[in-house]
Amino acid sequence: MAYLSHFFAFSPPPERTVRYGRVSAGRLIYLRIFATLPFIMPMKKIIIFLGPPGSGKGTQAKIIAEKYNYGHLSTGDLLRALQTKKNLTAEETTALAEMKRGRLVADELIYELVFKEIDRYIANGQGVVLDGAIRNVAQAKEYQKFFEQKKLDSEVIAIEVALPDAESFNRLANRRVCSACGEIVPIDPAAPATTCPKCSGEFVTRADDVPAVVEKRVREQGNVPLQPIKDFYKKLGVLKVVDGTQTIQKVDQDVQKLI
Repeated sequence: MAYLSHFFAFSPPPERTVRYGRVSAGRLIYLRIFATLPFIMPMKKIIIFLGPPGSGKGTQAKIIAEKYNYGHLSTGDLLRALQTKKNLTAEETTALAEMKRGRLVADELIYELVFKEIDRYIANGQGVVLDGAIRNVAQAKEYQKFFEQKKLDSEVIAIEVALPDAESFNRLANRRVCSACGEIVPIDPAAPATTCPKCSGEFVTRADDVPAVVEKRVREQGNVPLQPIKDFYKKLGVLKVVDGTQTIQKVDQDVQKLI
């Protein structure tokens, strides 16, 4: 009310002549208020999260998806979901077989899965959040080509959750997963917890969180291989950066300001 009183305290006479005719005092006050309000841009429909392993990009992607009813697309989740899906297409059958053999699934099969899901969400009037879906520049270019074909290229924003490689290693090597509910929890090496705070289930160490594997993941997915992808989106003018060393809540606040 204090904000509005500023305008009403200096309201013009009941009627005033302006260039395009006569405007009532109430209308003039409305126009003055409207002109001072910040212009709010609508959210982008395509939000791409980038960052090294352990940066928290997956956590932030889930927060955004849940808060704004966006689709949350993770290639790992999409591939795992094929195990329970009926009536698989030929491409999906091949992708599932490759995953079960522990092999990298061909990019063309990943595109088939992800693009189909993007189409579904957009057709439903929703946006999508891509979580770690882009691992190299070739993939980034293919996604951008798809967005241009669908006239979504102006709807893209890429957000890097920045984290030094050393911190990435420490986070991955010092976290555990609940064997009951799947909750991932950071562990203090000085006072390691043994049970999940969410359901009291027992903690286990994931196979890809042992030090030797973590070191390999950081080397292959950390800041060095990430740099060309960041450069690609920076050149497009859509790259934004948040400090991933902060708490989940603070990172979320920073992300909210960007979107």
